[in-house]
Amino acid sequence: MATSYDQIVRNFFEGLSGHAILLSDEPSFYKLLRGTLYKILAIRRDCLSFFQEQPTAMLEIKDKAGSGVPVLVFVERILKGKPSADFILNIRKLYPEIKLIVLTGETGEEELIFLHELGANNIITKPVSVDSLVQKLAFTIKPQGKLNQLVEGGKQLLRRGELEQVMQISAKILEIKPGSPAGLMLLGDALSGMGRRDEALKAYLKAHEQSKVFMEPIKKLAEFYKNNDDVEYLRYLKKLDSISPLNTERKCEIGRVHLERDELEDAESYFDQAVKCAVKEAHGYLSQVMSGIAESLFEIAPEKAEKYYSKLLSVKAANLTADDLETYNRLGIALRKQGKWQRAVENYQEALRVAPNEAGLFYNIGLAYSDGKEYSLCAKYFKRAVRSEQMIHKSAPSVARNIAGIFLKMGMTDEARMVIEDALTEFTEDARLKALLKKVVPNS
Repeated sequence: MATSYDQIVRNFFEGLSGHAILLSDEPSFYKLLRGTLYKILAIRRDCLSFFQEQPTAMLEIKDKAGSGVPVLVFVERILKGKPSADFILNIRKLYPEIKLIVLTGETGEEELIFLHELGANNIITKPVSVDSLVQKLAFTIKPQGKLNQLVEGGKQLLRRGELEQVMQISAKILEIKPGSPAGLMLLGDALSGMGRRDEALKAYLKAHEQSKVFMEPIKKLAEFYKNNDDVEYLRYLKKLDSISPLNTERKCEIGRVHLERDELEDAESYFDQAVKCAVKEAHGYLSQVMSGIAESLFEIAPEKAEKYYSKLLSVKAANLTADDLETYNRLGIALRKQGKWQRAVENYQEALRVAPNEAGLFYNIGLAYSDGKEYSLCAKYFKRAVRSEQMIHKSAPSVARNIAGIFLKMGMTDEARMVIEDALTEFTEDARLKALLKKVVPNS
């Protein structure tokens, strides 16, 4: 299968003279993409442009697309700490035929749905292997399966306004797969283009009945009722909101319609949701920027890293969750590097408010107390870490050795033995753990 994927990508760049345009602030992904195209796939022509600014990338897209070149665009979801949503929407509006892949880090299902709604043909979650990258490229360039290829062909005909042929394509799709939502959508779009609105509405409704979570027919139904029937318009907007709840503009639109209907409380509720959505998104960008700054300072100037980690936690104070544990941990380490063990303890205690059962926090509090030679308190928190369900002493030999060492120092021999024996079930060849066990059980 890998060979067929390779061939699809090679044909796009060599057979069709396609061009890839990358908008990213990560040179590492550029190196991976360049290496994949030129070294792994051995493409012999210049087919990749790399940009770090939106205006220059858009000029290149305009130049290539205007020359009739097939274009494949890669764009970061977050570019220099800011969202690229407007850039994606502009491409979709100006160049609907362009294939577009969004690059993102690990993200949730709601975010993935939102990215597809913005107009992404595909999404690459970084880091990505060469094999996965080639497969994603192939799937984006050439949808797999006869049905998907017919749908893609129908969309191209629709963009060119060849409505009669779109009707023929939709008929073929519905013959192969009766009730296909994609086929019904093409039929509805062709009928709508011909001015046959009532028939188009029936096609959209049927597409929606066939797949309640397919957003395209719901969007068409919302558009159909906009300015004609507020009740139905709101109903379909809210269906879209339930499927893709991160769309801030749609929440504002729902609020606006409620406001026009003098439904002030409902309007305020959706406006509040829109603000929360925007704040959450802004915090995501802010986190990326501040975390990047703090990490770059972490080894060289921990006191400066402390400033940025503290500022980030302060800004997010009302919206802190367990997802912020890494920031707390890095701040704690930065404080300990400076000998500020008491401040580190306070920091980890704050973190316990958002993750009260996190074994790693108990362990880190213990380490901070150990820095301050408060060994009794250190043992107390190490004991809480060991008793948690996360079995932290089995996560790494060094963790087990640290905990067992403190237990031995405090005369807690039985607890030390249990930690060492548990850890040795995971790290059977660790010589230092075996040496510690001999101290506890001399004949072992």
